[in-house]
Amino acid sequence: MADFDPPFASVGGVNRSPTTDEQSGGFSCGSADLTLFNRLLGRIEAELKAVQDEGGITGSEGDDTTVLQAIQAMILAATGGGDVSNYVLFTQAQARLPIFPEAQTSDGKITVTAPSTGTVRVPSGVTVLHRGIRTITTAETDLTTTASKTYHLRCAIAAGTLTFSLEDLADTGYNPTVAAETNSAFDSTYDDMLVARVVTNSSNVATITNLVNKDRLFATEIVSGAPSTGPSGSFTLSLTKTIDWARAPKIRAIHGNVASNSPNPAGSVDGYAAYLSSSTVTRYSAAGTVITDWVTGNTNSSMVGYISFDLGA
Repeated sequence: MADFDPPFASVGGVNRSPTTDEQSGGFSCGSADLTLFNRLLGRIEAELKAVQDEGGITGSEGDDTTVLQAIQAMILAATGGGDVSNYVLFTQAQARLPIFPEAQTSDGKITVTAPSTGTVRVPSGVTVLHRGIRTITTAETDLTTTASKTYHLRCAIAAGTLTFSLEDLADTGYNPTVAAETNSAFDSTYDDMLVARVVTNSSNVATITNLVNKDRLFATEIVSGAPSTGPSGSFTLSLTKTIDWARAPKIRAIHGNVASNSPNPAGSVDGYAAYLSSSTVTRYSAAGTVITDWVTGNTNSSMVGYISFDLGA
């Protein structure tokens, strides 16, 4: 039957639910108790009618597919319709979407603090967006440190939970290749965040560098400064830009120049100009040195320089 309105024998007080003993041990052989029989069928029909009602389908004694129609109608209402192969389950999306976790704060950081010697604290109430679809909120978590250590404070994300831990760089289980702390192998991944670097001194006082966790990380800035005098009349400018990202930049464009402010500078360029002699990039900062080589006669007082940093991860 597909018309469950009203459900079978649901009026007139002619049904009863099974007793506890009947639920666990079944029914005795012999004639069925009419009220019990009515209730057992009526309960099934009542459940099916609730599905019909939710899907907006009217039951019909001549149609045995109305519950299926109701389920399909609810799926249609929730998704907008179309080929079901175009849809992905929430759990599947969490495993497939190549999106880095994001701390939903203005600066992209979960601000870890040290409330007392030997303890670092993850704050409560910070929302983390996982794989671009699930939001999870941090709970206040205290972690214990030891003196004279360098740690990575990490957060593993699974099944809608955040699990924070302090990983000792000297621990061969965490760092079997004894890689440098800045090695990109320790960067945040899709399901594991590098939240902060924690360095303790001999008194177990922690210095914490909180890191930016965003799916996309970009930085473009031109930094200027006064150069110093180098060999053979050259002028050298060295500048650093702090970024403190949870992932080392993959895009690294650094260039600059050293020039004279004076409209008629003494001397002239000799050999090379705007030469990037060195550069280093880590998840914490980018640094570069540019040199312009002048013939003898120019003075540092009229010189100015800049370095442009274009970074992305």
